[in-house]
Amino acid sequence: MNLTRPDTASSTQPDGARYETLSGLLEAYRTPVAIILFGVIVSLALFFATLLGHSRAKEREFRNHAAARIAEIETGFTAIEAELTELANAVDAGLAPQTVIEIFGVADGEVATPPVRDLGLVSRDAALHAIDAGTARQVQRAIAYMLERGPAPQTLVLLPLPAAAPGEVPFVLVAPLSSGPYAYAYVTSDFDALVQPTELRSDPAWVISSLHDGSPQFALARNVDLRARTTPAMMGVISVLDTAPYALHWTGDAPFDVVDIAIVPRRTYLLQFGPLPWLVLAFCLFATAAIGTLSLKDARRTAEIRRQVDLKTAELRRSQAVIEAKNEELARFAAHASHDLQAPLRAMKGMSSLLVERQIDLDDRSQQMLQRINRGADRAQRLVQDLLSYTKADMAQVNAEPIPPETLRSEIDELLAATVEECGGQLRWQVDAPVEADRFLLTRALQNLVSNAIKYRADRPLRIDVTARTDQYGTTLCVSDNGMGIEPKYFERIFRVFERLHGADEIEGSGIGLALCKRVADLHGGRIWVESEPGVGSHFFLHIPSAEAPRAAISNDR
Repeated sequence: MNLTRPDTASSTQPDGARYETLSGLLEAYRTPVAIILFGVIVSLALFFATLLGHSRAKEREFRNHAAARIAEIETGFTAIEAELTELANAVDAGLAPQTVIEIFGVADGEVATPPVRDLGLVSRDAALHAIDAGTARQVQRAIAYMLERGPAPQTLVLLPLPAAAPGEVPFVLVAPLSSGPYAYAYVTSDFDALVQPTELRSDPAWVISSLHDGSPQFALARNVDLRARTTPAMMGVISVLDTAPYALHWTGDAPFDVVDIAIVPRRTYLLQFGPLPWLVLAFCLFATAAIGTLSLKDARRTAEIRRQVDLKTAELRRSQAVIEAKNEELARFAAHASHDLQAPLRAMKGMSSLLVERQIDLDDRSQQMLQRINRGADRAQRLVQDLLSYTKADMAQVNAEPIPPETLRSEIDELLAATVEECGGQLRWQVDAPVEADRFLLTRALQNLVSNAIKYRADRPLRIDVTARTDQYGTTLCVSDNGMGIEPKYFERIFRVFERLHGADEIEGSGIGLALCKRVADLHGGRIWVESEPGVGSHFFLHIPSAEAPRAAISNDR
């Protein structure tokens, strides 16, 4: 036999356990997670927007720098052209070649004009006179190659020269001469002479050039990394051109129209971000973290409150179930108790009445005792019946329906009209509109109010008025009489169970009638109150709210 107790903790799950699961956590922290994700998205959006603005600012800065570079190149070309023109004009003027070279050159073989590397004169029969003989021979071969391909030029011509090192682009500017033994004057230069590195710590641009629509052959930068990696195919320079986000191209007028120059931004320059984008990103992420932390705390607090509410709700449901079971048990007990209590009371009353009717030879005291027993049995039986009525009313379900005034009057007249006539009273009705209420409960309430008016009548003809007033909040019934009246200090006490202002020997009653009326008002969501003056009479008001009445307008507080 297995005597171990089963583990019920694993089989039952508390109401708050759903917050321990993934779906429960997502549901509980849905708002803070959404806030954090939204904050991260906004932070990234602002970061990239700031980067975009910074990039546009960098582009404007680069274009200004590139324009300055282009102006520098144009100035160099202008200086070279001016030098060549002056050289040709000097030869055409009849000066001796040796004198011309001395004028335009210096003793150590260098040229005074910075962009000019070399200059000289070339004859048709290859007789040369120049500063540097080797350069002159290269120029003569370039001219001979040009003449083989076409007619002799009549204006200035720019021709490429062989490069002494990879990545260099030397060139010669040739001018035909009109007289003398020399056919052409020339000036040589290269792009290193035209474009000098700036004094900036990081030059923002690459200057890439080519001649005669060829592949890019020159790239100038602050460092020589690109030129050192240059292969014969110039793949390094081409990759820079292909990956540049923007570039500034330049092509001059003749004779420099064969030169193509592209100025592109350097990668290191493009990656130079200022502190502003990072500050914006850091601030946005900090704000997101702060707001997310507060939201997480609120969500955790809300989840805990919701969990406690669920636990309390479950406890209330269990308590409600217990109360309903107790109420059912109490109802059964009340029904059985009233039946069992009334049986001996009926027997007691029957025997005492029988003894009185038979007129047995008893003394006066015995007769009085039998009558007191009879009256006590009647009072006890009424008390049991009133308690049963109060218990039924306390557990009753309100079934509101429109009750015509004639129906109310006929039921009350049927129950109490004879009693009113016996005491010489008068019952008058002024109820014109239907009353929306539970028929049984409202009839019992009016019956108790009219019965109280009869019991507590004064020494004058009794007059009872039942009136009604209907408005947007519901119907207010009023039962007025000209009886004894009630002192104001007892206005609240009289609606309590078993509370009576007179002894049982003075006026019969159980002290349950007005408590039953208050219970009827509470079940309808209304209220009951009294206005009275001792010796003048009383006015009992019973307010029954309509279904559409605003609850704020109904109060049980006086």
